[in-house]
Amino acid sequence: MLKIDTSDSSMKFSLSIFRSFTVTIVVTIVVLSAILHVYFEDIALKQTYTSTLTSLAQTSEEASIMAVNARTMAQQIYNDVTVSKLLYFSTVDSLDTGNAMAQLNSYRATSLFIDSIYLYNPKTDTFYSSSEISANSVWRSGEFYDTTAAEMVKHASDYDILMPIPRKIPFEGLMLSSQEKERECYSFLLYDTLSHNDEKPVIIVNISETQLHKNIDGTISSSDKNTFIIDHQGVLITNGWKYPMLTALAHKPYMQEVLGSEESEGYFVSDVDGVRSLVTYTAPDVLGWRYIRIAPYSVITGGLNHMRAYTIGIALAILVLGLLTSYLISRKLSSKVNHKLVKLTALETERRNHFLALRQDVVRDLLLGSGSSHPGGLNEKFQAYEIALDAQWPFAVVVLKIDRYKELVETYSAGDRSLLKIGIMNITQELLNPCCSSLAVDMGDDRIAILLNTPGPGSEAQARLSENLWRGIQSAVSAYIKVSVSIALSSASEDARGVSRLYAQATEALFHRVFYGYGCLIDAEQIEWLKKKQYVYPVSKEKQLIEELMLGRIAGSQRILREIVGETSGYSYSCYHLAVSHLAFAVNNAVSTIQRNNDISWNVNVNALLAELNETELAEQMYGMFFDVFGQVSASLEDKKNSRHDEVVGGIIAIIREKYMLQELSLESIAEEMNLSATHIGRLFKKHTSSTILNYIIEVRMDKARELLLTTDLPVGDTAEKTGFSNSPYFYKVFKKMNGVTPADFRKNGRLQDTAIQEIG
Repeated sequence: MLKIDTSDSSMKFSLSIFRSFTVTIVVTIVVLSAILHVYFEDIALKQTYTSTLTSLAQTSEEASIMAVNARTMAQQIYNDVTVSKLLYFSTVDSLDTGNAMAQLNSYRATSLFIDSIYLYNPKTDTFYSSSEISANSVWRSGEFYDTTAAEMVKHASDYDILMPIPRKIPFEGLMLSSQEKERECYSFLLYDTLSHNDEKPVIIVNISETQLHKNIDGTISSSDKNTFIIDHQGVLITNGWKYPMLTALAHKPYMQEVLGSEESEGYFVSDVDGVRSLVTYTAPDVLGWRYIRIAPYSVITGGLNHMRAYTIGIALAILVLGLLTSYLISRKLSSKVNHKLVKLTALETERRNHFLALRQDVVRDLLLGSGSSHPGGLNEKFQAYEIALDAQWPFAVVVLKIDRYKELVETYSAGDRSLLKIGIMNITQELLNPCCSSLAVDMGDDRIAILLNTPGPGSEAQARLSENLWRGIQSAVSAYIKVSVSIALSSASEDARGVSRLYAQATEALFHRVFYGYGCLIDAEQIEWLKKKQYVYPVSKEKQLIEELMLGRIAGSQRILREIVGETSGYSYSCYHLAVSHLAFAVNNAVSTIQRNNDISWNVNVNALLAELNETELAEQMYGMFFDVFGQVSASLEDKKNSRHDEVVGGIIAIIREKYMLQELSLESIAEEMNLSATHIGRLFKKHTSSTILNYIIEVRMDKARELLLTTDLPVGDTAEKTGFSNSPYFYKVFKKMNGVTPADFRKNGRLQDTAIQEIG
């Protein structure tokens, strides 16, 4: 039992008082800082709101002045006698048209706000346009580039007279060299309100949105282009800081608050496109427009945040200094107490780990059948080791097998693999706890066993203990541990006495993963049924496989191998193992036979092959090992075949060079001498030399003829006879065809060249 001195206890109490005092000071500083921050923050918001509202009022005034100028301009044009001819006359001569357009251009030049001016004459269905964008000033309505204006004049009565209409002027029809496709503007329409005709003369003054926007940016200092205007429906009627003109913003939460506000003007703090901001808005002006400014909250409160950070920094410094002081004092004065506490903690950890290991040993012995399985005595052990299982209740065993375990061994150390297994066991038991009592046990290598009390049939817990639960366990293990597991579910036993049999049943069932693949879920009862079926090894198919292999037909060998092994999936695992072992020995014997017949030194080690096959986890991996052997056999046979072909071609060439002077030398005589088919050697020679045997005979004879002509004085006829040609005329014909000259000329020219060379030398 540990004993702690009174002096140590009083010392620790004093240190705790010192720590508490330090923390109290820090908390007080932080709380006061927070209160002051809130107070100054409210003042900053109100000041920002007041200054922003004043700026927005100036912007509204500028917009109103723009509207008044546009109205005045439209009325002045309406009363101008020179210009009115273009509005009302059915015919206007070119002189009057020129004077009127000059006057119209003068009106447009009086203000930077005016983008363009249109006059529409309904009698002639003609637009007269004063605009910098186009040199043409007279347009038929159907040809006018501003198609939206052409639609507006047809229904002019639908628009309020001399009220701004936000819109975009399209330029597609003008085929401009610039990238501009449209231009934003505000159009003011002036027409005769007393006329009841659907179509009436209309004056359209287009005010530039760009000029108005420049004016807004100039009025609002440090605006960051975050001031914009909306109409009563929440539609953006000027280019905003993020959105183009005519964008509908009514669906934005902060815009809904502006439109739904009962107050004429105000401000609020809201999330604007992911940024906490101060939103200031005005009441609708005479044009029905609202003016809004968005200011990032961090900009407004930047100074306050700096002050708060400074205050918190001082508080943290005091806290760190106090804690460091107390730490140094406690470390110096209480080393004995700390040593005793560390030792006590180590002993407690060791006891707990030993207790957990004993729990695992009790259940592991039960699964392996090496301990007592009598329910009475077993329940006493369960209670002693706090195992929440009832030995008199029905049991089931579930075995989890880690997939690709060989790769896991190469990647992780033994300690890391143990931790991975602990993670898998924890996930499994956590998901099983709502359904039944269970305990997971590490069975070594790649296996984990779960011993569980099965719920009563028909119960809610039994319903939850379904395939979906086990699939969920596999998914959770894959997601959190990054490992795939295959699961086998045993049948149930009446009590603990059948547990070892169930474990053996589930373990054997997992061998069928070789067919089902990674991440499979196997019912052991179905595998038990397969064990009752009698298996007969297909000897006939094995013979077919060996025949295909001997002939070098790899595709056929692979297909038959898959058939033989695939049939064993409907029987016990031992049948699969038997079939694979048979096939390994058969393939080994076939390879030995191929070696003897073809003098090949490469061989297959059947014992090594069987050892590797036993380590394969899936049938596809086993197929790959056999297919590698098949491929090597095929390659060896092909190399041997090519070698024999080379020998045959070399023999043909040797015979021709030795017997070229014999007139009876031919394809048939060569084939007879080599004891081979004439067709076969002809095809083989052509494939390897790109020349026929007959042509090669002629080439060899011609080489010898040229040599005799240059080095001897034999008559041409004797030369033809010595080189195997049947008669002189045929020799003359072939020689001239191949050399371009007769034999006599060839001899003469050759000797002249030799003489010239000697003279030069």
